[in-house]
Amino acid sequence: MKLGLIPARYSSSRLPGKALKDLHGLPMVVHVAKRSKLSESLDRVVVCTDHEGIAKACIEHSIEVCITPNSCLNGTERIFHACNRLNINDEDYIIDIQGDEPLVDPKSIDLVVEQTIKNSSNFDIVLPHLTPCAEKNKHIVKVISSGKKVMFLTRSDSPYPFNNESILKKHLSVIGFNYKSLKKFSSLPQGELEKIESIELLRALEGGMSIMTFPIDADSFSVDTIEDFERAERALLRCELFRKHYS
Repeated sequence: MKLGLIPARYSSSRLPGKALKDLHGLPMVVHVAKRSKLSESLDRVVVCTDHEGIAKACIEHSIEVCITPNSCLNGTERIFHACNRLNINDEDYIIDIQGDEPLVDPKSIDLVVEQTIKNSSNFDIVLPHLTPCAEKNKHIVKVISSGKKVMFLTRSDSPYPFNNESILKKHLSVIGFNYKSLKKFSSLPQGELEKIESIELLRALEGGMSIMTFPIDADSFSVDTIEDFERAERALLRCELFRKHYS
């Protein structure tokens, strides 16, 4: 089975309550779920949350919900708890779709599913990246890779172009796991670099897990600030997917 799990929490230090913020008549997390359900590869889409208001909004729009503990430190922990309640097994694939990506492209999800299945014997996690990437923005996580292998993740502009031109790669918040790798990640302690950068997948790298990356062509972005939210409002007005399928 291939599952799209969408972690969503109400509290956010940068944009409180963003999961339920109204975007042209729908809460932001509902946009994410409806677009995820348009994926041709996913067998099931579930929003994973500890917030009653988020759960209620999803149910009102016929979106499946799994209630998770409020003790989860991040989205990956939240989807792991959901897997335990949804009776997921080692043969299943989990696509972590962040609840603050209201313009996520279903075709991007399909590509992540494809690459996760294809590379699951060689890599624990699959993480797509976008280029170009805006410079000097701490809210954007950059992927530093050598070939297909992710070496580091950072909010800084890196790698530094000392000898050659450096193209920044932006972390796309659609992440592929098989259930074994998700269990392994969830067993790891929080790492020092993860604490410093506040990037949860650094825990995987610090714990010796392997992350594969590949380029993807998409216009999706995370809504972290009010400026991002206003950008999403404008972008949805131009989005054919929104107008055609679920507006």
